[in-house]
Amino acid sequence: MRYLVLIHVNENAGDEPPASLMDAMFAHVADESHAKVITDAGLAPTSVATRITSQGGQVLLTDGPFAEAKEVVGGFMLIDAPTSEDAVEWTRGFVDLHAEHWPDLEVVTELRQIVGSLTED
Repeated sequence: MRYLVLIHVNENAGDEPPASLMDAMFAHVADESHAKVITDAGLAPTSVATRITSQGGQVLLTDGPFAEAKEVVGGFMLIDAPTSEDAVEWTRGFVDLHAEHWPDLEVVTELRQIVGSLTED
């Protein structure tokens, strides 16, 4: 089963990730005992983002930064796990690495099973 792991962070935290965290994340991704990472990416800050919304039948474009944005999606991973328990265990391990190597950064992940697609795999 495929899952999307959304990684929410405070983009105003400032510092670059510690090298020890990056090394630990590379090792976590390489260990496929619970899940295989299909793709992953960090995202540019909201200061260079554009929101495209539909309100009242009108399409609106808004350039960042967005004043109300504190906790934002800072990255994502698409993983393939045999069970939902494995997906949770993999994601928990990812968050554990942040707690260990960058305890001052608050990280919130959202794990969502992928149930449909507009395109063929």
